[in-house]
Order: sequence, then C-alpha cells, then structure tokens
Amino acid sequence: MKNNRIYIVGIGPGSADLVTPCAMKVIEGCDVLIGGRRNLAIFRHLMKEEVPIGGRLQAVCTYIRENMAQKDIAVLVTGDPGIFSISDYLKRCLPDADLEVIPGISSLQYLCGRMGVSWNDMAVLSLHGREDPGVHEAVKHNKKTAIFTGGGTSPADVCKRFIDYGIHDVSITVGERLSYSEERIVSGGPDEIAKMSFDSLSIMIVQRKKEEEPPETWKYKSPGIPDSLFIRGSVPMTKEEVRAAAISKLRLKEDSVVYDIGAGTGSVTVECGLICRKGRVCAIEREREAVALINENLKRFGLQNVTVVEGQAPAALKALTPPDRVFIGGTGGQMDGILDWVSTIPGAVRVVVNAIAPESAYEALKGFEKYGFVDIEMVGMNVSKGVKAGDRHIMKALNPVYIISAGKGGVI
Repeated sequence: MKNNRIYIVGIGPGSADLVTPCAMKVIEGCDVLIGGRRNLAIFRHLMKEEVPIGGRLQAVCTYIRENMAQKDIAVLVTGDPGIFSISDYLKRCLPDADLEVIPGISSLQYLCGRMGVSWNDMAVLSLHGREDPGVHEAVKHNKKTAIFTGGGTSPADVCKRFIDYGIHDVSITVGERLSYSEERIVSGGPDEIAKMSFDSLSIMIVQRKKEEEPPETWKYKSPGIPDSLFIRGSVPMTKEEVRAAAISKLRLKEDSVVYDIGAGTGSVTVECGLICRKGRVCAIEREREAVALINENLKRFGLQNVTVVEGQAPAALKALTPPDRVFIGGTGGQMDGILDWVSTIPGAVRVVVNAIAPESAYEALKGFEKYGFVDIEMVGMNVSKGVKAGDRHIMKALNPVYIISAGKGGVI
C-alpha cells in the first residue's frame, strides 16, 4: 500500500461472496473504508475506521484531502467502479490524488449471468440521479438495453412510459436486491411489470423480441422531414426545404442542448430531437393550440428527449437548462429581449433566426451586432415547389425566408 493513494474498490452487487480476492486484499490493507452503510457492514469484522458516504460527497472529498497523506483509504463502490459510480466525481474533486481503481462484479454482469445472456452488445443507461437519458430511444435502436433505475423512477414507472409510447413487443427482466438472500428476479412484458412494485434501485434488461428495428416515422439521418408527415392544423410551420437549410446552420451535435423558440407545430423541434439523441431539446411556444400540436408530433415521432414549455420568451427561458444551440422561429415581438438573454448564457452558443418579414431580419442582424455576436451570416431563400396542373407541372412559390445565423463565446 502507498500513502497518498486512494483506492476505488468495486465490491460487487452486495454479497460478500462476490468480492474479488484482489479487492479484499486492498480493503484489508487500508486504514480507512469509505462507503454506503450497507457496503461498510460487509467489512465490519476488519475493525477499520469507517466514513459513511450518505449524501455528503463534498464532505467525503474534504476528509480524503485531509487524511490521504497519513492513511491508506479505500472508497467502496457497489458493483464495478466503471458503471455509474462516484469514480468520475472523485477524479474531478481530487485532481491531485493518486487514484487506483480495483474492478468489481457489476449488478449488470451478475443479472446477465443469471439470465444467460451476453452484454457486449447491450446499451447501458442509468436513471439514478440523472435526467431521463433517452430510454425510449435506446430501446428502439438496440436489441438489448440495460437500465439502472433509481432517483424516484422504478421499473414500473419505466414500463408505464413504454406503454405510453407504444413499446409492447419487448421482454423485460428486473433484478432487485441482487446477490442478497432476498434477491428477486422477475420477467414479463411492459403491461405486467408496470403493475408490480420494486425497490427503486433495481436493474432492468429490456430485449426486443424482433430482430429488426421497429418502423419509424422518419428513419433517415438527413434533415428535411416531409411536411406531410407532421400533424398540422392552423399553426404556422417551417417548410421542409427551409427547415433543412436552417438546421444545417445550427451545426447540431448528438449531445447538443437546443431551444426552439416559437416552435409552432414542432417541426424543427422534432428534427433536432431526432438528431440530438443524447442531448435535450426545449420547445418554447406561447399559443396553447400550438403546444398541443407539438405534443402530438412528439408522440408521433416517438421522442422522449424534448421538453415543451408553454410561455413567452425570454421570460419562459430563465428556469431552463442553458442551451448551446438556439433556433428562433417566432418572437412575439421580443427579438431584442431574446437575443439579450441569449448573450448572457455562459459558454459557446450558436443561434439561427428564421424571418419572413424584412423588418424581423433587420432586428435579428442589429441584435446580433448589439450584443456582440460574431460570424454573422444571412441567407435569403426563395423556394418554389412543383404542383400538378392538368397534364403538366407548374412551380408554386413559397414565401421568401431570411436565415440569419451567428455565434458567441467561442468557435462553434
């Protein structure tokens, strides 16, 4: 053992029988054990100094800083330190500490072993202490998906969401209190699991019954979903050709956080949600009819990574997670206030404004200049679409549109 070295030790799902010999050797050689009370209880016979974690992560880091030069310390992690543990937090909190990770048997490995299934081709997500990471999307696009539940979301809650989004053709196995004497492993479909009660800290294995992916409303990677695929109404909608060009100017990434301000029917929201599968999209819209249409279209395209906010920007923006991409399709006369608010967002942000009226385009240009945006660009689009006229076609013009884009806070 070495002073100034901190060991992050995976101790398996819970049973002392699943602690590896390597982990036990490190634990026996340390002066201090840090972990949850249930984890510490396994090693109480060793008579080590104990520091329960509870919810006091910052206090734990303070303790380690003050004692690591004098004591060998082991932080006990349930399962394996590489799967949704506090390892990353400790690395950020203790940049000068010499951390060594001792792998353990994860509850995922344990449950897959009990089921007799491999997990090398499995998507792995966690709901414990995190926003919904796109469980519905993962299940749609992966043959097997593992979900660590928690944070107030139980396996029954997850299955109720599956039912809401029309996911029925899957088999689900739930593991609860794995490796303990009261271990419980049950299997069934979403309808069955949704009616059961589970400890919130469980793990689910979801397997699609069919080899092929379920059909989607739009299964392509390119933007420009046909207008006909959206549920419409009397609410304005950004047309597909203009939408494709505007979205290209946003320069989206898979994990982008996007605001769609003045979202209308939600066509831009849907496109961004499909592209940013690991990110989040917020659709901000003040008209109640439009909000209802957005929700219908989100359900139609099976999107879970979108939040719909009914309200007027910029006031409605202030309680939301800051974005790195902003699309402005409608302002309700608040262009200056919206750009003012966006200019205060920390970090790099890219903004794209669609405007039909020249006055709105002028407001966007002047606003970008006023609030220090850079790389300002304006494109004018004139789109005509062919329509049948007897036995021939004629071109029918859409409204000309200005697409104005800019950035702030760095290269983006």
